[in-house]
Amino acid sequence: MSLVLSIGFAAFVAASASADTSHSHGNVFYVGDKDCWISKPAKSYDRWAARHRFTVTDTLVFKYKKGVDSLLVMDKRHYDACDGKDPIDELRDGDSTYVLGRTGSFYFISGDAGR
Repeated sequence: MSLVLSIGFAAFVAASASADTSHSHGNVFYVGDKDCWISKPAKSYDRWAARHRFTVTDTLVFKYKKGVDSLLVMDKRHYDACDGKDPIDELRDGDSTYVLGRTGSFYFISGDAGR
């Protein structure tokens, strides 16, 4: 198994109770809680994500060392294959935020394939 998959996770976003989310602000979640976005968290990120119910407009915050790691947003096919090529989005600033703008699944992996 590739290290990329072991530090990735999938999050499922459910529809909000309110049909109009254009004026609402969601909750803020710090991915990994106190562990942040690291290669060997105390709990897997899949377990972390399963403990939360995400809705449209929620924000995920990824804290990591700028210049050492990055965050890749992937489609399911690339996530399942542990393939970091062709990301949907790439965040590199060390305190990356990602707003969940739709319902469905989201897939995140580390951009540091060398770990």
